[in-house]
Amino acid sequence: MAGRVLLRATALGLAAAGAGALHAVSEWTPPRDHSPFIPSVRTMLLESAQGLQAALLGTQPLSGAHLRDVSARAERDLARLDGTLAEGGDPAAATDLRLLLALLAARDGRPADALRLYEEAARDAPFDPRPRALAHHLCLADGRHDESVRWSVAYHRLVPEIGGAALVPPGLENDETLQLVRELLVAATLGGVCELGHPADRAVVMRVGCGAVDQGLLAALQDESLSAAERIRLRALRVYLHAKVRLLIDKEAQDMANGGAEPSPVSW
Repeated sequence: MAGRVLLRATALGLAAAGAGALHAVSEWTPPRDHSPFIPSVRTMLLESAQGLQAALLGTQPLSGAHLRDVSARAERDLARLDGTLAEGGDPAAATDLRLLLALLAARDGRPADALRLYEEAARDAPFDPRPRALAHHLCLADGRHDESVRWSVAYHRLVPEIGGAALVPPGLENDETLQLVRELLVAATLGGVCELGHPADRAVVMRVGCGAVDQGLLAALQDESLSAAERIRLRALRVYLHAKVRLLIDKEAQDMANGGAEPSPVSW
């Protein structure tokens, strides 16, 4: 349970980390097909962006002292759980915490530590494909291509190819693991592990980041104490956010088509 609670807290932290990017959205002028917009909407959006972090249930950006604090709490919980495993403790919770700590290590720019944690999770959870899928994708993001092949083989021992088709990249055929892979991509990007040199990678990061912030906006809209004006601002921000991200993703697709960009080595 501790692992799942912390995973949720981490997801909110990653969403809050994207709040600063919304200031750029507030300065963007939408195309005509996204009208009607009124002149004051720019001010409304800027106020919404400034208040978004508070709307995200008071979550702090997952960086600096807050990142270290979350990591320290997760390490203490993991140490307690590891100490109870011999007496019938919860191995699934220990695996969840190792996956969380690996995500935090990637966010902190420490891919080697993240991979060590995936190794431990795979060792202690021999039938759980998640650490193998995540390690595979982190290796690709960090340029460890030979190591990524080893993790892919280990994953497909547990999740064989379907219907004789070509192997699906590890974890991308499963909704739960796919979400974990996407969160890892965001964390690795924020931590400087994944440099996003390919348009396809940038498009995925934008799509995932948009979804994370949108979840925070939806959560904020559940607050019954919001005034009508505040609700309008948050809804307008959602419209701007999705429209801006869609245009940026379209631009990345055009750049790939026009420039003949090489295929991405990261199979996100």
